[in-house]
Amino acid sequence: MTIADLAARVTWSGAASVVAMTAGAWGLAGADAAAGVAGGGGIALLNFRWLARDVGRATGMIAEGRGGAGRIGRIGLRQLVTFGGLGLLIAQGWAHPVGVGVGLAALPLVLLVEGLLDARREASRADA
Repeated sequence: MTIADLAARVTWSGAASVVAMTAGAWGLAGADAAAGVAGGGGIALLNFRWLARDVGRATGMIAEGRGGAGRIGRIGLRQLVTFGGLGLLIAQGWAHPVGVGVGLAALPLVLLVEGLLDARREASRADA
């Protein structure tokens, strides 16, 4: 599986998970919690997509023998945008902090499941 394939699968699975978790949070704890789950999950997925794109570009540059100090600047920018978005969600009172944490927690679970599913597909291909 390529980086782009993994990023696409994680994004779609993650979006579906965040939507389901947001609906559950709305029913259990109200609009603030739902906003937190949606905001945290959305920021986590966007950060993952940005990271996957940067990793793809960096590996291409390394394979071509080109270096790039610009990568460090882009990593810093990605972190600034991510933490700034999370800070705005919580500091402005738009979302409940626990909801934001629950939304952020969706990404590691989706990555784990997609990784296991890919390992299963690779094992079945190797057996065939």
